[in-house]
Amino acid sequence: MKNLDFLKKMLEVPSPSGSEFEIQKLIINEMKDYDDKVFTHHNLNVVHAINTNSKVKVLLSGHVDEISLIVEEIRENGTIRVCANGGIRPYCYIGQHINVIHKDFNGKITKVPGIVTYLPEMQKGIETKNLIIDLGYDKKEDTEKVVTIGDPIIHESTYKELANNRFCARALDDRLGAFICLEAMKRVKEKGGKNGVYVSTTVGEETTYRGALAAADNIKPTCAIIVDVTYASDINYRENLTNPVALGKGPALTRGGSINDRLEQIVLNAANKLSIKTQFEVASSRTYTDLDGIFTSQGGIPSYLISIPLRYMHSAVEVCDLKDVEEIIQLITQVILDIKEDETFNLFDK
Repeated sequence: MKNLDFLKKMLEVPSPSGSEFEIQKLIINEMKDYDDKVFTHHNLNVVHAINTNSKVKVLLSGHVDEISLIVEEIRENGTIRVCANGGIRPYCYIGQHINVIHKDFNGKITKVPGIVTYLPEMQKGIETKNLIIDLGYDKKEDTEKVVTIGDPIIHESTYKELANNRFCARALDDRLGAFICLEAMKRVKEKGGKNGVYVSTTVGEETTYRGALAAADNIKPTCAIIVDVTYASDINYRENLTNPVALGKGPALTRGGSINDRLEQIVLNAANKLSIKTQFEVASSRTYTDLDGIFTSQGGIPSYLISIPLRYMHSAVEVCDLKDVEEIIQLITQVILDIKEDETFNLFDK
């Protein structure tokens, strides 16, 4: 897959929800030779744009924030108790190496290494309140010299290339989506596409949707394509999944009440043109992605959700298939090239 090094760079930067500034700086620098304009926001959201004079404004959204723990209490014995920042799975942290991301008053960021242990009552059921962070200190005042209340805590940053074109890392949810959107914008530009493309490297998806709402309100797009991950059921079958989704079998396309029918037709036509096989999943109401905020903004933005099949979501070992990633980049590129200037995304107009 092209430009995998860029994805790896994104994964090396901690980006807990609410602390996305550093990864946005990295992306802005990486995209400086491709952007026509960059729109920043006080809430840390960033939108990269090309062809800004076009009447067609396609908003692509992939979020760069990740789940984390947060330092809630520093105990007298030097250990730390935590609370959740997003939809963490407490059992995924037991026995794991972590980093506390501490920023001092001068803005200097330090990764403070530690491990996750637990309280005895976890035997009754693992909850966030049972998790204990051990940095190696024995006294509260020593721990307070290196971390403070509110500091986020993430899994040790690692990534590995596995067999069969598989790739493993923490925070593929949703660095993959942001990476795909940025790469699609590059390819539209390389192919001479004339439609406006606005890529929101979105913040706060795991907690508040603050980035998606700001992007929709500020850009006022013609339509929006959201790229996020979805549960792959090929290894761990889940009863609540509406349809089997597997790695390596192509983009997962969503059907449901929040999905624009005309935009779906354009996506399916593009997939057929490129001979890309697709999978389907159903979201009858909410999708639990940034689409839920964008779809209802500005009186209703025609929106579509394309998902990357992912194993072991919200863990330190999320796994994707790079073939799926490449195909989604190709698909979104073709969709943007195929959208006509007079397209209304309204079936009643046809």
